[in-house]
Amino acid sequence: MDLEKALRRLGIYERLVKGTMYCMICEDPINLENLGALMRVNGKIKVICDKPACLFTAMKMSKALKE
Repeated sequence: MDLEKALRRLGIYERLVKGTMYCMICEDPINLENLGALMRVNGKIKVICDKPACLFTAMKMSKALKE
């Protein structure tokens, strides 16, 4: 499955293309070029930018949520 299809299925493709989604860590605008990760928090899809510090923080959060 390609990324566009997956993002459309999640209902966030259009918002990413328009740049109206924001990194859940640093709150920078996210688009298709700087999308680093997706994370489900309380049933909602959150996006994380591709900055190493944000990805690291999201990874720690994800691990804590699973415990």
